[in-house]
Amino acid sequence: MNGSSVSKKKRKTFFTTAFNRNYNYGEVSEDLKVDLLNQPEYIEQNATLAFQVAIWRWMTPTKKHQPSAHEVFIGYWKPTKNDTVVKQLYGFGATMNVLYGDLVCGRGDNESMNNIISHYLYYLDLMGVGREEAGPREVLSCGEQVSLNPSSFSSP
Repeated sequence: MNGSSVSKKKRKTFFTTAFNRNYNYGEVSEDLKVDLLNQPEYIEQNATLAFQVAIWRWMTPTKKHQPSAHEVFIGYWKPTKNDTVVKQLYGFGATMNVLYGDLVCGRGDNESMNNIISHYLYYLDLMGVGREEAGPREVLSCGEQVSLNPSSFSSP
């Protein structure tokens, strides 16, 4: 399924589900038995499929020997000494790193990352969870973390 290419327009449309690379579409297509490489608009047209894709992305590691976003978020993943050297700390920042890689992380203080953090804090407020539970800025942020998943958009 890696022969087709999802257009940049479609990739940008689905950025919120962290489908920013063709292999995401290929893998989820195989797992959910839906051809999203050639028909990515199915996600927009089918709410059930959109939810399945979002849960698949949340629960599925991007690469072997990496945690899923869920494993990071619930604390199952514990940073190694090597992880802490490259500033990959437990917390929401590491969750963003798993989902977005260098599209958001490893770029210092940037608007995309700050928007995601703001939305996270907003939802914590809605649920009545104190912001102090989210941790300090260095745990919320991934701006200084080395990216887990470099994209084709990053410089060589």
